[in-house]
Order: sequence, then C-alpha cells, then structure tokens
Amino acid sequence: MKIEIKSGGKKFTVNFLVIPSTTKDVHLSAMARTSKDLDIIQSAIEAGRGNNDLSDVQNMIGLIIAKAVSKKLKLPVKPKSNYDGAGYGLEFDLYSIAKSLK
Repeated sequence: MKIEIKSGGKKFTVNFLVIPSTTKDVHLSAMARTSKDLDIIQSAIEAGRGNNDLSDVQNMIGLIIAKAVSKKLKLPVKPKSNYDGAGYGLEFDLYSIAKSLK
C-alpha cells in the first residue's frame, strides 16, 4: 500500500506492507515493504524533526498511515501508541464500529 507522507515541508512516498498483527492488542502492523522504503521513512522522520521530539514525528507518521488504511478499508483505524513491534501498530476503533451497528 503506497502512502504519501508530508514531513518537514517535503513529500515522501512509502510502500507499506500491512499484515495482521500477532499481538493481542494490535490488529494490524504496517511495515516498510523494502529497505529502500525504510530509508525513505527515516528521511521523513529526519525532515520532520526540526524542533519536534522524535516520538512526536513517529506518532504523526503512524497517524498518517492509520488515516490511509482507514480510508481504504472504510473502517475507523487508529495508530497504536507505544507499539513495540516492527513498523507501526494499528487497531480498529471498535467503539466507533459498534456504534455504527446500532
């Protein structure tokens, strides 16, 4: 899944592999598809650093990924903060999904 990341006034296009997660509290994992894509993510992080904290930039990228996945699936998805696995953790917003079923 190709996702465009805007960071530090620049645009970065990254190809992500989105797979089911094996951890209990995360539904999906989004990882760079190739080492070249991983290098592009690192460049986006460095471009966004400026006066920002590293974790803030990484959280922003996670939010961009979650919005792109949510748009494609047409289901509410949110980034998982403090995800310890590889890539970015994503979880379905189950409360929003349940609310739409009423």
